[in-house]
Amino acid sequence: MRVLAALAFRALQGLSGFIAYYGATGMLTSEGLRPPNVLVLMGLAAIGLTTIAASRAERRPLAGLWVAAIVVALPFLLWSIAHVSDAPCPPDHPPITSAYDCGVPGASLVLATSGAVLIAAIVGAFVELRSLASGRRAAQLT
Repeated sequence: MRVLAALAFRALQGLSGFIAYYGATGMLTSEGLRPPNVLVLMGLAAIGLTTIAASRAERRPLAGLWVAAIVVALPFLLWSIAHVSDAPCPPDHPPITSAYDCGVPGASLVLATSGAVLIAAIVGAFVELRSLASGRRAAQLT
């Protein structure tokens, strides 16, 4: 039953991460980074609530937060790697057409931030999986 509950929490955290990611894609425009929209705020609130619920149920701080972090950080990391070399759009640029093209200002900031979040999420996943494995071994020994 506990495994099923943990999987349900991880699925909800992943879904919340997708909501936050979908909203955050609208923040990256040719005019620069925009403030968070309603979808981002709803996704972050859902991530927070599911993490609190999972932490209380599993008695581990930040239980499963790494799932939502990977769901948000990995696509942004891949996107920013592809666009970091684009020339940023100047202020008041002409419309983007096949003849004129420019990149999103702040792609390098997205690259650095998503890389740091992804590394932290991978470390969190490793620590959580390691604690689960050691907990199972301790339960088998008793």
